[in-house]
Amino acid sequence: MKSILIIIGITCCNFCFTQNTYLKITENNKTSISYPPETKFVLKNKEGYYILKESNTPLVFKIDEPYTLDVFPDYKKEKDVYNLTNGKIELIYNPSYDSNYIENRVKHESNGISLVKTTFTNSTLNEEESNVIIEFSNGVIFSYTDEKVVAKLNGVSLHINGKYLIYSDSGIIKLSYNPKSKQIWWVFEPK
Repeated sequence: MKSILIIIGITCCNFCFTQNTYLKITENNKTSISYPPETKFVLKNKEGYYILKESNTPLVFKIDEPYTLDVFPDYKKEKDVYNLTNGKIELIYNPSYDSNYIENRVKHESNGISLVKTTFTNSTLNEEESNVIIEFSNGVIFSYTDEKVVAKLNGVSLHINGKYLIYSDSGIIKLSYNPKSKQIWWVFEPK
């Protein structure tokens, strides 16, 4: 009985702490930047006190005085620093990243680009993981196969930085893929 209660407790904790919101920063009510779920960040006021950090609760925080936002994306070693005086910070619920929503079934569009097809296959290295091929409406095809990543556009390889910034002539696809849960998150930022 004690084992069952421990398993239920761990499952509940995992559900409660899975971050299924993504960070969106809007500066001066026009420039917008997004980061995937589970990206760590802290918002500090001018005195250096923490005002806001990553959370699973959707919210909108209006910026109308000086704040510093430090974002720690997992696709690079340095943090991104934003000195904000006007705009807003949003934590937006993303149902396709919810732990109960295994496959990306939501029609998602970002700056005119959409996800056309996802194909999952079993990993040959780890039975608990899945490989994926993701096709986007702009022709970019991304594949994750046993920890190796490739992105192509019209048969030509594209540069991938970190986990996973995909560069093309039309812009950058910022992609996050979890091979254990099959969770996919992405945005497209045009040039």
